[in-house]
Amino acid sequence: MTYDLIIIGSGPAGYVAAIRAGQTGLKTLIIDKKYVGGMCLNWGCIPTKTYLESAKMMKKVRSAPEFGIAGIDLEALSFDWPQAVKRTDAVVAKLTRGIEFLWKKNGVEFIKAEARILSPTKVQADKRVFETKNILIATGSRPAPQNLFKDCLDLEDFSSLPELPQAPLIYGQGGNMVELAQFFSLIGSKPVILANRLPLMPYLDEALESFIQKKLKKDKIPVLLEAESEIKDGMIIHKGKEYPFDKVLNVSFRKAVLPAMDIELELENGFIKTDHSHKSSVQGIYAAGDVSGRAFLAHVSSAQAMEVIEAIQGIEPPAEERQYPINVYTDPELAQIGLTESQIKDKGVDYKVSQYPLTANGKALAEGTSEGYIRVLYETKYHEVLGVQIVSEHATDLISEAGILMELEGTTYDLARTIHAHPTISEIYMDAGKVE
Repeated sequence: MTYDLIIIGSGPAGYVAAIRAGQTGLKTLIIDKKYVGGMCLNWGCIPTKTYLESAKMMKKVRSAPEFGIAGIDLEALSFDWPQAVKRTDAVVAKLTRGIEFLWKKNGVEFIKAEARILSPTKVQADKRVFETKNILIATGSRPAPQNLFKDCLDLEDFSSLPELPQAPLIYGQGGNMVELAQFFSLIGSKPVILANRLPLMPYLDEALESFIQKKLKKDKIPVLLEAESEIKDGMIIHKGKEYPFDKVLNVSFRKAVLPAMDIELELENGFIKTDHSHKSSVQGIYAAGDVSGRAFLAHVSSAQAMEVIEAIQGIEPPAEERQYPINVYTDPELAQIGLTESQIKDKGVDYKVSQYPLTANGKALAEGTSEGYIRVLYETKYHEVLGVQIVSEHATDLISEAGILMELEGTTYDLARTIHAHPTISEIYMDAGKVE
C-alpha cells in the first residue's frame, strides 16, 4: 500500500495538514509516538491558557465587591489546583476527540508509534514499513535543556504536580515565561523570573516590551538577568538581594525535535532548512511548524501545513511573506501584527503612530478592563497601515481585524470610515484611525 502523504507529528501543523490532505483526496497516514494534538494541545497552548483563565477568574472574583456583588468571603478565597487540572484535562480531551473525528471523517489513518524515515519514500512505524510519495515532518520543538539547575520541570510535566510551588523560579525567555509568572502571581504565589537575556520577548515591538516590564514591576514580580545573578542553595542572589525559590520551571528558547532518519537533511541552527514552499533539501520531504524554525506559533504552523498540501498539488504559496499575529496571553493580553516601529525605521519609511487609550473606551470602563491601548503604525503618503499593537483584555481576538485590514492593504482612512458597534472595545480601531 502506497500513501500520497505520510505525516510525522500530530501537532497544529500535522493534524491540520492531515485533515486538509484528506479533504482534497490524498491518501494520508499520520504518525505520532505520544499525543494527538502534539505539544500545543496537550501541554502547551491550550493547557497553559486554560490555567491562565482559571487564575484570571480568581482575579475577577476578588474584584466582585467593586461591581456590587456582596456576600463573597475574600479571606476564604483559594485556588483549587486539582480542579483547574481537571477542567483543563476535559478541554484537552474534547479537542482531541474533535481531531480524531475529523481524521476519520476525511479518511486519514493514524498510528500511535515512533516513526523512522528510511528513505524519501519509506517510513517505518509500528514494526511496519510504509511506502509514500511525500513526507511531511511536523515534529515540533521543545524547550532547550538547561544545566544551571539540578531539579528542573518542563511544561509537559507541569500538570502532574500534586500541588503548586509557592515561590517558583521561571527560567528562560519569551511569552510563556511571562504568562507563567503572571499565572502564579494571580493565584497568590511569589514567582521570580530569571531571564536568559533582555528583551524578555524580542519579537515584540519595543512599546509592548516596555509595557510588560512595567507591568511585572507593578505586580511585584522580580525580573532578574542570568548574567547578573548567582545561583546558590535554592536562592538567586542578584545585586546583593536574595530571592528564594522552591521549584524551577524551564521555558528556554526551543530546539527542534527531529525524527529518527536514515537520510541526511540540511539543517540551519538545528532546525530543518526549508524553502518558500516548505520543501526540505531532499525531494519529496517537507517540514512545517516549529521543526523548521521559521516561526514558533501554532497558527503559523497550521498555515504552513496548508501551504504544504497546496505545494504537493502543484500550487505555490504567494511570493511575499504573509502577515501573522503574535499573541501573548498575559493580563492584560498583548497582540501585534505587521512591522514593529524599529523595523519600519530600518526600512527608512516615513511613518507616524496613532495611539488611543482604553481609558477613553466606554465598554472597557464598564467592564473594568481599561488598562491598555491600541497603536497603529502607518506610512505618511497613503496612510497604509504597516503595523498594529494592542494591549487589552481579549487583544488576541481583537488583532484579527488588523490582519484583515493589512491583508487588503488598508489605510487609517478605512479604519475611521468603518462603523463599529457602540459600546465595544473594537471602537478603538475607529478612534485610532482618526488622524490628520
